[in-house]
Amino acid sequence: MNSPVPLPRALRSLTLVPDGRAGGWRVTREEGPDPAAALIGRTPEEAARLAPLVFNLCGAAHAFAARSALGLPAAADAETMARETVRDHALALLHTVPVALGMAPDRDALARLARPDGAAFHAALVGDASDLSSFSASELEAWLAAAPTPTARAFARIREADPAEGRVHLPELSADVLAATLARPPAAIGSHRETGALGRVAGTPLMTALLASEGSSLFVRLLARLVDGLAHLAPRPAPPLPAGIAPAARGLLGHRAEVEAGRVKAYRILSPSAWNLAPGGLLERAFAALSPGWRTRWLAPLLVCAINPCVPVTLSFATEPAYA
Repeated sequence: MNSPVPLPRALRSLTLVPDGRAGGWRVTREEGPDPAAALIGRTPEEAARLAPLVFNLCGAAHAFAARSALGLPAAADAETMARETVRDHALALLHTVPVALGMAPDRDALARLARPDGAAFHAALVGDASDLSSFSASELEAWLAAAPTPTARAFARIREADPAEGRVHLPELSADVLAATLARPPAAIGSHRETGALGRVAGTPLMTALLASEGSSLFVRLLARLVDGLAHLAPRPAPPLPAGIAPAARGLLGHRAEVEAGRVKAYRILSPSAWNLAPGGLLERAFAALSPGWRTRWLAPLLVCAINPCVPVTLSFATEPAYA
């Protein structure tokens, strides 16, 4: 009698606990049924309609990737996908980051997010700075010192952290590498790469200067989310991508489908977290680069926010021993 084929599993959540004795972190991964299994046996049209409902983050990106992977007509909705990215960065920078720093959420700026004109939201974030991405390093420091907005004041606080805290850099995931990985039988990610806002804005003058001077520090990664969010206020058409690949808020998203006799026979999805949260990948390496001590309690939540995972990440300090 043949053994049943095990159903694919997907990462559902991650818990990190400081390990005072080793000076590192214990990582616990909770897995559950792969949501992509819900698409098996359906017609391509049914699967395409269901995909963005099954995956509640970045619905527009999932919808485009699904239609493209299933061989259906697919036109990227650049405006909707850009709004997803702006909203994702805004909630992090205007709520999660200030709360982690002991500051009040910037509800006034969040209220402007709903306005169709992005100019008011841009001003609420950076003040009169017309193009933060083109700043020189000295212009950035002047902006931080002037602190014209709550966002600028939050970044001035983050700037106080040692650039070595949480600093790690991996090769950027390309669309071709993602497509090739999707085409292989499901297995662990073969090589560690990262994907996200930092890669999208690394070529801007400001980020180029910062990466050259301090590398992929916590401050640089969080600033990349601000620069990327501002860039998406005026969306541009995305460059051509391989079938099933879409630019999502958290990085490159990949879908691959096999259709037989008009039904989906197999379906695979690789989210940005498949790379960023892989064992030994970006998040684990970044946390390994945090110095143990009292600062960990405020740096760790910021580091999670900078990496921007697709699944919940819990930081548990309950069993943390006292540091000398």
